[in-house]
Amino acid sequence: MYDLESIKDPSFVKDLSIKELKELCKDIRSFLVENISKTGGHLSSNLGVVEITVAMYYVFDPEVDKFLFDVGHQSYVHKILTGRAKEFSTLRQYGGLSGYINKSESKYDIWESGHSSTSISAMTGILKSQSDDFHVVSLIGDSSIMNGVALEGINYLGQTNDRRAIIVLNDNKMGISKSVGALSKAFARLRGTAFNRGLKKVLTKILPKCIVHVFHQFKRGIKGLLQQDNIFEDMGFDYYGPYDGHDLKAIIKLFRRVRDAKSPVVLHLQTIKGKGYKPSEDDKTGSFHGVPPFDIETGKPINCDKSKISYSEMVSNYLLNKRETCDFTVITPAMKEGAKLDNFASKYPNDFIDVGIAEEHATVMSAGIALSNKNVVLLMYSTFAQRAYDELLNDIARQNLHVIIGIDRAGIVGEDGSTHHGMYDVSMFESMPNFIIGMPKDNLELVGMFNYAFTVKSPIAIRYPRDNDIRKEIDYNYSIDCTWEMLKEEGDLVVVGYGPMLLQTIEFAERNNVQIAFCNARFIRPIDYKMLDYLFGKYKKIDVLEPIVANGTLFHNILEYKEKMHYNARVYKKSFNPDNIISYGKIKDLYDNYGFSEEDFVKDIKEVELDD
Repeated sequence: MYDLESIKDPSFVKDLSIKELKELCKDIRSFLVENISKTGGHLSSNLGVVEITVAMYYVFDPEVDKFLFDVGHQSYVHKILTGRAKEFSTLRQYGGLSGYINKSESKYDIWESGHSSTSISAMTGILKSQSDDFHVVSLIGDSSIMNGVALEGINYLGQTNDRRAIIVLNDNKMGISKSVGALSKAFARLRGTAFNRGLKKVLTKILPKCIVHVFHQFKRGIKGLLQQDNIFEDMGFDYYGPYDGHDLKAIIKLFRRVRDAKSPVVLHLQTIKGKGYKPSEDDKTGSFHGVPPFDIETGKPINCDKSKISYSEMVSNYLLNKRETCDFTVITPAMKEGAKLDNFASKYPNDFIDVGIAEEHATVMSAGIALSNKNVVLLMYSTFAQRAYDELLNDIARQNLHVIIGIDRAGIVGEDGSTHHGMYDVSMFESMPNFIIGMPKDNLELVGMFNYAFTVKSPIAIRYPRDNDIRKEIDYNYSIDCTWEMLKEEGDLVVVGYGPMLLQTIEFAERNNVQIAFCNARFIRPIDYKMLDYLFGKYKKIDVLEPIVANGTLFHNILEYKEKMHYNARVYKKSFNPDNIISYGKIKDLYDNYGFSEEDFVKDIKEVELDD
């Protein structure tokens, strides 16, 4: 067994025989399962690209050539080969090894992303800006390549005739969940019959490179006379595939061939997501895409607190209940599994639409439904909603269309890190006309907020965190209106905030015998001015608690109202500095290390109380 933790750089790969490379792949898979079972992380995506990544390092020169990993969640094998295996016990922990590409970790980490579909456009920029003779290899999945950004990059790259551009299409028929859409069907046609795939595999193995190349060109010529059904060839690429993405020897041979191509290349490789670990291989819903610590024998999560329910699942349960009495359509951009929508999709297949990785399309489609006076619920992660800013602004907000938007993973999300934290959506929606913005403090208030959302005519964004609440019986008819509420009234200082952190802060105060008031500003917009007048009249100091970036937030609106009304109370804020890039780690560790710990709360309150 190869000592992966002894690897210092990837140069050793070139000295191995094919047999040794295959053993290396086997060892890497065992290492990934063993380590990710302890730390959690992206499992199935990395198991699926072991041979591809090893072959990339065997054929290309990582000291000269550039490897781009679209999204970056399939880069664990790359991290191992570049000398970071010894750090895997710290994977995705605060101060440890990143779960994505991180330029501060290694010179081999070229393109930081975290969001899908950007690597091809990045490739074009790298090739354009540097004149040296090198290749750029982009490893991108069949779901990511369907996104508009990727297609825009392909459209540009296809007409450049840049022979140094190599796109490796990792086709596993899955994104996070199963791939959907017309392009997914087009890839199915490209895969061809089992006989055709088998013939290609045999020819690649037994024929010399020059003969295979002639055969490839002959095939393209014959197909061009009879049909034009290959989107990549039609756009100017030299297309190779599909081939078995786990046949190491064949992949090495293919990489050598495309390295010498005269045009930009698409190398289409079919893989099995989760290859080598049966529970992951058998997963058809995406459960093993990102996993918490799990039992290797069973594949089941460990330390799972069944007394609590995630906010995502609570929203799904609410929508199932609401659909019994109200017609509406649910739309999501490839977040069916993450948003816990499997049951809704199964029960109401005609009212559920997964558009794939296409946030912009999902947003405009929702606007089109709302334009017909039909109810529509659009569920997106906060970080991915940013990709649809223009559509949210122009197609929903400007037209004042009634779209109910569930903003999942609002706030700190934990181990996925800086590209995934949901800290910017409040500022985003605050910049748009007509939007109502809310964030409930618990699951019951979440239900009340969604019930309220079905009664209004404006667009509304409801934020909820990547967190859990106590599992309890919920009154699905519970309702609230667009007002704030006092939770505690004492002292000369009131903390105004929203979301579950407000309840946690109350616990901090009670444990430390801090006598202050708390107001639940559950609707960030519009402001409850009646309650705000009450607060300015009763309290000398107002501390606005918002675990988001401190730009264009509730704090600024309260401060503006104070100046307008000439109130004397002092207004303070507790939020994240927009110039700080929040790292990765457990949610609690991140809050504690960025100023939101219990000790920080007590210290900040004392400083505010002493400020005269």
